[in-house]
Amino acid sequence: MRFTAPLSNGPGTDAEYRGHMTDRTDKNTRYLAIFSDGPLEGTTETRLLENGEYDHRIGAAAHVDNSDALFWYRATGDREVAGEKHVTYAFEPEDSDPVSTNGEVDSLSF
Repeated sequence: MRFTAPLSNGPGTDAEYRGHMTDRTDKNTRYLAIFSDGPLEGTTETRLLENGEYDHRIGAAAHVDNSDALFWYRATGDREVAGEKHVTYAFEPEDSDPVSTNGEVDSLSF
């Protein structure tokens, strides 16, 4: 996650904001989520560890063929690659909105 400094509207200078609003994540606080199947198959996403743990379940809101859908993924395993944690997620169709498409999927995970 990257924060940008506000423009000069308010107290302080841009230089003061830049010193505090930076991306302070490193490979010990983030992991790579790999979606192995379902509508997000083949996509990856960098996520933050929470208290040193990865999310065991991820919900992804997506816009597919002009409609919104919610997809659920469950972690199926993790491994270390070059010092970074990689977590594989499998699609949970029974808990997800039904979608049948050959088109593009725009998503936002949470």
